[in-house]
Amino acid sequence: MSQVEVEGRGGLLFNVNLVFFSQIVIYGLAFALRVILARGLGDSGLGTFALFFNAVLVAGGVANLGVGLGSIYFLNKGTYSYGVLLSGSVVVFATTSAAGWVLLAGYGVVAEPSLFVSSGSYWLYGVAVPATVAYVLLTAFLHGASRFAALSVVAVTQGAVSVASAGSLYLVDELDVLGAVAAWGGSFVIADLVALGLVGLGRIDLPSLLRPRWDVLREQIRYGAQGQIANLTALFNYRLDQFLVAGFVSRAGVGHYTVAVGLGESVWWLSSSVALVLQPRLTQMDREEAGRLTPVACRNTMLVSALGGVALVIVSPVAIRLLFGGEFDPAVLPLILLMPGIVAASATRVLGSYLYSQGRVIYNTYATLIALGVTISLDLALIPWLEVEGAAIASSIAYSVALVATLYWYRLVSGGGVWEALVIQRGDLRRYREVWERVTGRLAGRADDDVARD
Repeated sequence: MSQVEVEGRGGLLFNVNLVFFSQIVIYGLAFALRVILARGLGDSGLGTFALFFNAVLVAGGVANLGVGLGSIYFLNKGTYSYGVLLSGSVVVFATTSAAGWVLLAGYGVVAEPSLFVSSGSYWLYGVAVPATVAYVLLTAFLHGASRFAALSVVAVTQGAVSVASAGSLYLVDELDVLGAVAAWGGSFVIADLVALGLVGLGRIDLPSLLRPRWDVLREQIRYGAQGQIANLTALFNYRLDQFLVAGFVSRAGVGHYTVAVGLGESVWWLSSSVALVLQPRLTQMDREEAGRLTPVACRNTMLVSALGGVALVIVSPVAIRLLFGGEFDPAVLPLILLMPGIVAASATRVLGSYLYSQGRVIYNTYATLIALGVTISLDLALIPWLEVEGAAIASSIAYSVALVATLYWYRLVSGGGVWEALVIQRGDLRRYREVWERVTGRLAGRADDDVARD
């Protein structure tokens, strides 16, 4: 792989930097939303919103059938045309949305319109779930085409709309759970319209929608479902404990834990960016190139994530009280307990992109299923005993187990070493020194130029 391909415009580092800075904005908006909701709803209200949020993510993850992941893979491989894959995605969206509305209405009539939220908020599942499904299916085409700038525009739009909507309600003292849910769900509807414009409305072929390529759609589902099961299992690893905290502790406890998890996951800014860019890049590479690039990306990502985690832990007592208020002070200890696992998960994300690129996405599923078993066992043992802190310990251990399992399959597929994937090498330190010298040299040169002009 050439130096230009790695560092130049459109190269790996360029795209990683682009996505990384976009992720800062995206996660920053999500963080701002969490602060607004914490201030406006209190710990119990934030906990209720978090349960709705997680329920939508789970339902949307099931409803998209993994077709988004299948589209990314086949676009990168060039197996099927853009239009054929897009038509299949539209069919899935229409079918699962209709089925979801029937289930939602049936449950609301037979039982009562209440699932973590009640009354008007319950019926907003009918907007939020299809909107998140459409988001996944549409952004898959931007991801598969490596259109990372467009992908970032869609994500920033969603975050900005949700913050603006919830923030406006907060400023006029009208923010409640219904308003928070409506603001968040509505932000995805607007983001979907932006994504549809960027993907290209003209690419949707009406005759193909009426006569979809069922063989291609089956392939999209067949391949994508393997990865989607892994994604859903990972989602359960990340979110199941919040439902258990609601059952064993309180919704206020969910609010505290939501703040801890949200802050901790900010460490994933870099690893999310690296994994997002690596996935299509590694898929396009030959086996040897992918095998050389992956361990370099993994160990450096893990180092930066660890440094970021330490810094976050140090400032968290002051930051939580200042931003969220004194009632969220109990979030500090869970954040500290989560951090080792969060750093471990940073490496898991990068290695998971490699396994995906080699057509071994099922190994990601195996690793997350193992971790989920650990999560459930430890949650049931520790949450009734240690409450929110027990949930944090269980998650941290489960994330670490997922890394161990992923390393096993990474070594099996690539033949690479665990040490090489996790531990910084001399060459990395030399590159850091060269970058440092380059940056300080430029700064010194600019200072000399300023003096000369004066």
